[in-house]
Amino acid sequence: MNIYKKTLLSALAIAVGTICISDLTSTAHSNAGGAPIAKTGSPGDGSNCTGCHTGTAASTGGTITSNVPVTGYIPGTTYTITATITVAGINKFGFEVSPQAVSTGTQKGSLVVTNTVETKLLGTTGKYITHKSTGTAGTGTKTWTFDWVAPIAGSGNAKLYGAFVAANGNGANSGDQVFLTNLLIPENLSAGVADYTSNANSWSLFPNPATERLTIESLDLNSAIEAIEIFDITGKLINTIHYDDFSQIQSIDIAGLQSGLYVLTITSDNKKITKKFMKN
Repeated sequence: MNIYKKTLLSALAIAVGTICISDLTSTAHSNAGGAPIAKTGSPGDGSNCTGCHTGTAASTGGTITSNVPVTGYIPGTTYTITATITVAGINKFGFEVSPQAVSTGTQKGSLVVTNTVETKLLGTTGKYITHKSTGTAGTGTKTWTFDWVAPIAGSGNAKLYGAFVAANGNGANSGDQVFLTNLLIPENLSAGVADYTSNANSWSLFPNPATERLTIESLDLNSAIEAIEIFDITGKLINTIHYDDFSQIQSIDIAGLQSGLYVLTITSDNKKITKKFMKN
């Protein structure tokens, strides 16, 4: 082999080696500017950060908190969410959080970036929120905050799924720590629907919440119940009851209804009055 061929092969070997090193370095640091989509560890996502950072995900180290009342979210209301990771001796962190249905992975509500320097949204509908390269530094701990707009009435429980990474800074994917956590946020069903019509207060429902039977009574002696319609929280008609003998008070059987919030429409004097009740 002549000197020219040896030189050419050596140059090619160096070039290939440089590409491999460059690719490995790129892979190791590719998530510094944010996690890939669908890495929260939720049932719907089916994957987490261990796909890029070797090791087994732990359940302690990362937390998600909110200012949602213990009674649950009120549809359409904006709440503050805080995501925190704490690992002693670490100064570089990352995260991804997504609000989803408990088992299906369907997006619940909307995420809103409140710190554009440190966080950003991912996905066409902003289903995920993650760190930016300028939002990874911390001394043993790191916190990110953002807003969550609760979904419409009748959406049911939401769960905030989160994955956190504590990076050891060795320039590779090995040795990093991954933590998974979630926060269940129920819907406040008692606030989901209002009583409608100006004379709704002239009607009484009891007991409310009810389990077996619900009694409807007019507080106006001149009003009588002609018909009753029961709707679920989505507006679906569940049952209609017509009365031949009009009365000021009626009792209806609700034992067969599932637990939840319902809307009752009372027809009286050819007028409709809407009330809500809770089925235990």
